Amino acid sequence: MRPTLLALAAVLSLALPRAALAETPPLTGAALAEACRDAKGDAYRLFVTPEITRQGAELKVQAVGIGPNNPWGGPLPLACLKHWKLSVPAAATLSADHSRLIIADKAVPGTQVRLTAEFDGKTAAVDFTVVAREAVVLTGYWSEVGDADCPAGEPLLRELHFIDGGKFEVTWMPFERYIDYWGDYSFDPATGAIVLKPTGGNHVPADADLDGKASTGDDGLLHFSGFFFGSPRGGPKTPRTCAAFKPH
Repeated sequence: MRPTLLALAAVLSLALPRAALAETPPLTGAALAEACRDAKGDAYRLFVTPEITRQGAELKVQAVGIGPNNPWGGPLPLACLKHWKLSVPAAATLSADHSRLIIADKAVPGTQVRLTAEFDGKTAAVDFTVVAREAVVLTGYWSEVGDADCPAGEPLLRELHFIDGGKFEVTWMPFERYIDYWGDYSFDPATGAIVLKPTGGNHVPADADLDGKASTGDDGLLHFSGFFFGSPRGGPKTPRTCAAFKPH
């Protein structure tokens, strides 16, 4: 497994901890005060989901802390944070309770925005880039399902994560913060050409072929061709030149 808290800021910059994806009811009164008090001393990060920040989209805002109080990462109530700020106010609007971020219909594609808030004398932040409403974007979590032209393999690749900024993570069997391998990727929406370059991992398959093409179809699936994520840990997998994934 990836070393826990080896580099706290680096870990936080990669992905939203799976524990923080679950819905948590808002706290008030004494319960909120206690949660804010107990969270002090950690490192903090904001996240927006889904991660594709398209023109006109409405996204959920979440905060997470990781450190002595939450070694695996845990949710931080948004009401604990103060001094919320958008670096480009015209690009998006925050709801009154800061739980929703609405990207402006006329926000300029390519605009880079930082959302920040403060807690415990530290600044939590999330960076995102405005995407055109119809643009082909890979950002977000995907899981293998297959389709009529490209049957799913066994075992399924359950978590493929493309992170805004050109990072990716691949995991066959997600468990807490375990990831099989991760690295950098490049994608050309005009041609569909995609290349993944692993930079580390717990299991980096030697038989992977990570240079091919990717496209999204009317079925909402992400299709790969001429591409192979490699054999999973624990057994060989017959190489295939295609794969289909659904968002999750």
